[in-house]
Amino acid sequence: MAFKTAVVGCGRTANDLHAPVLEKHPAFDVVAICDIKLEALEKYSKRFPNAEQYSDYKDMLASDAFDFAIILTYSHTHTEIALDFIKAGKNVLITKPWAITTDEADALISASKKNNVIVMPFIPCHNGADVEKIKEVIASGKIGKVFRVYRAQMTFGNRSDWQTLKAYAGGYLNNWGPHIVDQVLHLAGEPVKTVYAHKRQIINPGDADDMFCSTLTTESGVILQIDHNIITDYLPNWVVQGDQGTIYVKGNKMEIHEVSYPESDDPNVYRSMTKVDKTNMILEGKVFGDHEAIYTMIANTLKGNDYIVTLDYARHLTEVMQSIHASADEGRVVTL
Repeated sequence: MAFKTAVVGCGRTANDLHAPVLEKHPAFDVVAICDIKLEALEKYSKRFPNAEQYSDYKDMLASDAFDFAIILTYSHTHTEIALDFIKAGKNVLITKPWAITTDEADALISASKKNNVIVMPFIPCHNGADVEKIKEVIASGKIGKVFRVYRAQMTFGNRSDWQTLKAYAGGYLNNWGPHIVDQVLHLAGEPVKTVYAHKRQIINPGDADDMFCSTLTTESGVILQIDHNIITDYLPNWVVQGDQGTIYVKGNKMEIHEVSYPESDDPNVYRSMTKVDKTNMILEGKVFGDHEAIYTMIANTLKGNDYIVTLDYARHLTEVMQSIHASADEGRVVTL
C-alpha cells in the first residue's frame, strides 16, 4: 500500500528533483499539493491531476487524506511549516536546510518526540558515489591515517531568484552547505570542535553570500576544509590527505596516490626518495545521490526502519552551519 503523500511547495525543486520520482515510485501516492503561487500550483497539478489543491498549507493540517508531508518551500519557512504538520500528527520530510539554527532543530526534535512522528531531513548527497568510494579507500588503508579533507563545489554562472536574499534564508551557504558540509562530517565520522570561515557576495544580486570557505577541526584534530565558489570550476571536488597517500576526485573521476617511503632516511639529503603508485577510476553511481534509492529508503523509514541519519547528527550539521555563519559574520573562531 502506498503512503498517502502531500507536497508543500511546487517550485523548481519539487518539479525537477522530487516529482520525477514521486510520479512513478510505487510506495508513494501524491494526494495533496500546495503552493502560495497559483501558477506553480496549476503547473504541478498537471503532474498529479488527482491531488487536492491548496494555496494555504494550514488548510491541509486537519485533513486525514494523507499522513506524510514533503516540505519544499523557501528556506526560512521550513521549521514553522514542519512544526505545524508535526503537531497535526503528520510524518515529514524537510528539504535542506531542515533548520537554520540549533533552536529550530531542537524544536523539531522535541515536537517529533512529543507527537510520535517521523522527521527526516532531506540530505541526498550523504551517501553519494564519491563519499562511498572515498570511505572504502580510506578503510582499505591505502592512504594511511587521514589528517586533512578538502571538499569544494565550483560553478560558473549567477542567479537572481529568492536564493540571493537573506530575508528568505538564501545564499550559497544555506543552499549548498547542507550538501557538502554534511558529506565532510559524514566522512570524518566525529564531531567538529572549532570553525573559522569567510563568506562573500561576488557576482550575484541581492544581499546574500554566493561563496563561502571554512576550516573545521574535529575532536581528534582532523582538518576539514569546505569551499563553495561561484566563479570557477577548475579545482578538484575532493582532496583527501593521509600520511601514506592522497585521494583526488573531480566529478566522477578519482585518482588515488599511494606513497611508499624508504626503510630509513638519510639525514644528509634534503628529502628522502619516495615511490608513488597511481590508480585512476571512474566512480559508479551518482555523486549527488540517487533520488529513487533515497525515496525507497524514505519509504522503509516510514515502515519503521532507521533513517539515513539520526536527528542528533542533523542537529550537529545545523550547529556547524550556524557556526560557519557566525564565524564569517563576526570574524572569529567559533568553538562548539
